[in-house]
Amino acid sequence: MVRKASLLLVMALCFWLAAFAQPVLTPQNVALGGGGSTYITDYTANFYNPANLFISDRTRNIDIGFLITGTFFNGVQNFSDLNEQGNNIRDYISAFNPGAYTISVPERNSIVEDNYRRNRSTSLHQTRLDITLLGLKVRNDKRALSFAVRNRISSSFEVGRGWYSLETQEKNNEQILDRTLIHRYQSLYEASLGYSESFQFFTDMTPRLDEFVIGVAPKLVLGGAYQNARWKNRYVDRGDGSYTQIQELEYAASGNFGNATLDYLNGTPAEQALTTNITDDIFDIQGIGAGLDIGFTYLITLGSDLSTLSETEQRTQKSLRISFSITDIGFVSYSEDVVSSNMNTDSTIVASLPGLLSSEAFVGAPGQFLGFVDQYGQSNPILANPAEVGRENVLLPTAMHAGILFELNRIKLLGDLSIGLSNNAFNSTKLVASAGIELRPFRFLPIRAGTQLATELPSFFSFGTALETKYWDLSVATQFLSRTFTENPTLSGATVATLQFHF
Repeated sequence: MVRKASLLLVMALCFWLAAFAQPVLTPQNVALGGGGSTYITDYTANFYNPANLFISDRTRNIDIGFLITGTFFNGVQNFSDLNEQGNNIRDYISAFNPGAYTISVPERNSIVEDNYRRNRSTSLHQTRLDITLLGLKVRNDKRALSFAVRNRISSSFEVGRGWYSLETQEKNNEQILDRTLIHRYQSLYEASLGYSESFQFFTDMTPRLDEFVIGVAPKLVLGGAYQNARWKNRYVDRGDGSYTQIQELEYAASGNFGNATLDYLNGTPAEQALTTNITDDIFDIQGIGAGLDIGFTYLITLGSDLSTLSETEQRTQKSLRISFSITDIGFVSYSEDVVSSNMNTDSTIVASLPGLLSSEAFVGAPGQFLGFVDQYGQSNPILANPAEVGRENVLLPTAMHAGILFELNRIKLLGDLSIGLSNNAFNSTKLVASAGIELRPFRFLPIRAGTQLATELPSFFSFGTALETKYWDLSVATQFLSRTFTENPTLSGATVATLQFHF
């Protein structure tokens, strides 16, 4: 029967290294394809599935950790050479730097070929940085408590094919040129308190050796840099030599992003407004809010595994776990210099297509949206629409996750499904599926591998391992773009956890 950051520290630890709907970036869940809603049981479960805090997967009952770092990178261009890839990611996460994103004509053609396959009109990308600054978990036979603090930064952007090619595409029996440009950026600091215990009402209703575990993790959230820039911009061929330009704008920017926008609206050149206001100071707090992560795990022990009946000294070794969790229920209120501008759907007849192609790659660097639109946009909706300054309440990147894990001694097989409830810097509304396996040739040496698949997003292969001793662990994981794996493997992510202790 068979029953899922401090930028400086990340760069220091894995500068040359570098997913949607992944609540955490740890060596465990990255190595297992991005899943872990059933697997992760330490203090990082606060941010994924706090019900798992109660599960005993080792003989020690106190976990302490510091500085778990992770990066994820889905680039417009990718390089198999590690130094080139390191310089590549630096351009994506560093503040806007005029001239740093220049591409040649052959490179522009390669971008079109690599990112707009199967007649796609837009291409979606993400850069993600996570650091769990510290964590503590304490468990006994009644309940589990944990505390964790982390910083996570995400930059998500979607770019229309029309910025790199003037060739129209057939969509819904129409010839279109898509110049959509979307850039969402957000930095969040979170302090989370987790609680988990077995819900005996359901457990006592079955004759099995099982547990139904519920977990909650309320958290204080401080908002760092924030931008939500969405410009839908398409040209539709009218059949008479003219085109209908259909566009709409949703724009909001806080703190330094907002200050740069105000300077730009007041006549300052875009590059000057950006370089003056937007820097790599990631510790600027611009908002405050609250959130909640909740989870449920049904644990069924198999065969001779009696851990659900025993005290905490016996760890679970043979089981089936089924989990469901909802992460990031809550909001952040931004009150400092929030600039917003919106334009409802507008249609205009134009005589021709825009003639200027981009000579830069749009990489989602902080501030690049404003500079890119100013330089290459034939029309500029930011200048064409009135802006407002005031408070902005933003929902956290809520997502749902479900998973299953089968564990038999030294083998674990797991699968996860995740989906965001809205499009934001951290998640998309596209369903993400992941699968992973963990083998232990020795009890202290897990070997992990996994893959992740998502609609219209690149798939990945991932690998990881750890050295697990009685009192401390060292864990690492890497991630590769699957389409490059058989030729020149391209590194797209890495995580490391060096300071984890168990007592």
